[in-house]
Amino acid sequence: MSAAPLVGAAPTGVPPRPAQEAPPRPSVGRRVTRDSLWILSGYAVTSGAGFVFWIVAARTVSPERLGVDTAVYSAVTAAAAIASSGVGNALLVTISSDGRHGASALRLGLAIAALVALVAGLGAGLGVAALVDPGASPVATVVAVALAVVVWTAFVLKDPVLTALGAAKWLLLMNGPVNVVKLAVLPVVVVALGTLGSPIVVAALLPATVAVAIAWGVLVPRRLGVVVGDRAPLALSEPERRSFRAFVLRDGTANGLYMGGALLLPFVVTTFAGASEGALFALCFQIGLVLDLVVVSVGTSLIAHASSEQGLVGAVAFRTWLVVLGVVAVAATCLVVASPLLLSLLGPFYATPEGSLVLALLAGASVVRTAYEVWGSQQRARRRTTPVLVCSVASTAVLVPGAVLAAGAGGAVGVAVLVLGVTLGLAVVGVVGLARSRRVLEVAS
Repeated sequence: MSAAPLVGAAPTGVPPRPAQEAPPRPSVGRRVTRDSLWILSGYAVTSGAGFVFWIVAARTVSPERLGVDTAVYSAVTAAAAIASSGVGNALLVTISSDGRHGASALRLGLAIAALVALVAGLGAGLGVAALVDPGASPVATVVAVALAVVVWTAFVLKDPVLTALGAAKWLLLMNGPVNVVKLAVLPVVVVALGTLGSPIVVAALLPATVAVAIAWGVLVPRRLGVVVGDRAPLALSEPERRSFRAFVLRDGTANGLYMGGALLLPFVVTTFAGASEGALFALCFQIGLVLDLVVVSVGTSLIAHASSEQGLVGAVAFRTWLVVLGVVAVAATCLVVASPLLLSLLGPFYATPEGSLVLALLAGASVVRTAYEVWGSQQRARRRTTPVLVCSVASTAVLVPGAVLAAGAGGAVGVAVLVLGVTLGLAVVGVVGLARSRRVLEVAS
């Protein structure tokens, strides 16, 4: 009686087949989808509460005062974007690749972010004091804006860090209440401050400060302990620290220019077209921002999960873009159709054909921007930040000076047209890059 063959052995005379391994591609796709849904859910709550927040603001603050407040708000968020974007993406890539580097990477990243936030905050404060609210005390304005930028940087940074630590669901549980509280606080702040200060910024910062304390004091340390587990934490080596700093410099400059330039647009419109035009553009910009949050959530998850599986980045990114494009296109169409109703909720000053046109142009820009955003996330997952930097420098060099001219000539509509034009150029880069990655994968397979 012959011996039983070993389990898994090929029958005699039949060449052995290569072992069939479960392809990791669906696993990566599922993880990207799962975290994207959590992040997007948080953004959806944020956007819903944020829209109501701007309705209350538009109803309780005059267009002239609201224009000044939105300019200050845009200066703070733009400076925080400069400070947080590069560090956030570097932490996403580093911690997602090996959680044992988490504590070391966080210490380095937070030190860089704090320094950049302070410098950017002082610069934003000087700009606000000189151009937006010259009647206020310049010293108090600069100090207040700088502190606001530091707090907002810490608030923004918690999102990529918690995502990298596998706690994306906490973004929904934190960002939702923050925006609900912000909404409840706004009328109280308006009554307390009146025409003094910046009630919009104060109402946004108060709950964000509490969220910062909870995130960095409780959630991040606990999640870091879970990710590391029984393994010994690893300190970044000097070459790894240099690589981290180089990534932050390139990606931070790229994202800072790209995001900072976009977030500064309400500031530019207010300064060069007047406070009322600035308020109109800022409110339409905030409504249109809902569409961008879809691709931001997916891009964050793509960086986190695809950075450790480089061979799958191209395929996952292309499929992701097609899905995001369809979702954003449908949402943009609904937004444009509903624009008269949405703007009427803000007040009669905003419910005009001009307001609907501005919102339609910004919604169109969000649709075509999807290709560039997903391509940029793909490049960051591959640690190739130089192409993104080149595109950001080129687009910002056109956008910001062009916005000054467009605001003076065409107000909010002129700047919205410019945004769409610049975004079309970036979209070409994104589509070509995503298509090339897909073709390379097909040839390799």
